Amino acid sequence: MRCNRRFRRGSPLRWLAGRSFTLLWAFAVAAGSVDLSHAVLIQTVTGTDNTTAPADDPGFANVGYSTNGLGTAIYLGDGWVLTAGHVGGGGIVLSSGTYLQASGSGSGITLVNTTPGKSTYTDLYMYRLATSPAGLPTLSIASTMPDVGAEVTMIGGGLNRGAYTEWLVNTSTTPWVWTATGSTGGVIGGYVTLGSRAIRWGTNNIEERDFWVKSYWGAGPNDYNEVKSVDTVFDEAAGSTEAQAVLRDSGGAVFTKIGGQWQLAGVIYSVYSPYSGQPNPVYNAVFGDYTLIADLSYYRPQIVAAIPEPTGVALAAAGLTVLLAGRGATRRRTSRQTAPAA
Repeated sequence: MRCNRRFRRGSPLRWLAGRSFTLLWAFAVAAGSVDLSHAVLIQTVTGTDNTTAPADDPGFANVGYSTNGLGTAIYLGDGWVLTAGHVGGGGIVLSSGTYLQASGSGSGITLVNTTPGKSTYTDLYMYRLATSPAGLPTLSIASTMPDVGAEVTMIGGGLNRGAYTEWLVNTSTTPWVWTATGSTGGVIGGYVTLGSRAIRWGTNNIEERDFWVKSYWGAGPNDYNEVKSVDTVFDEAAGSTEAQAVLRDSGGAVFTKIGGQWQLAGVIYSVYSPYSGQPNPVYNAVFGDYTLIADLSYYRPQIVAAIPEPTGVALAAAGLTVLLAGRGATRRRTSRQTAPAA
């Protein structure tokens, strides 16, 4: 099923630069919007595939649901979990069982930015488990940002895919007015989502890299964090494993191969629609939408300071400060506005 899409998608770097948007939790009300992405949606015939590890497995069993129901989480190894900051801690549900966060103020770390002029806070959070799952590998964290065009495997626990849908779009108003027409008759196509969830993998390619996104968690001028980012775009490729993040995929894993070895290159934290007025971008995945991904090569020194790499050699985090989660816990559970910075 192919839509007769007449609109060219816009680059986040072009749309985001110099713009500020007001968002509700899962409903965009302005053109060019970024929403917090709380199973990746894929374009196979049924959309129900890929709920078991691929033959070339990057670390499927290490990805699970957050116990608080807000998103996805990644078991890094050595008792530590990584997720999006707005998902927060509590624990992780893996195929082998449920593992809860350890008690105590030192059990969580909010990762930070170290670039002058950027917000201290970013949308990434690590926490230590009270009991560690057995038999899972320790994941390697990428030390370099993926190149444009690099193939990635995305794993998340978001909403399952619903029906293929096309929309008629009236561009004479601001915002645009979208009318669903069903499976045919529209000019922009994509998929709605269901209420159920699954841990699922999909594939894509890096579209753009090395840019910053600013996310507001409150109404004050300094109530924001920033994320060093890369992205992927949801292209029309019917029957493929082309993936797009949807609601509850926040905290999901993005793997890429470096030197022939799988490495964890990013964490899913948002979705972005370049279209004015797109209805519920985290519930509807439209061709041309973007998945925003935190670039872990930038945050790697802080991660490996807490958890050694598989070689057992931990890098020193000289000059870096990690802030305990207590200061940011309330923020991670707050509906946010998002204003990007390219």
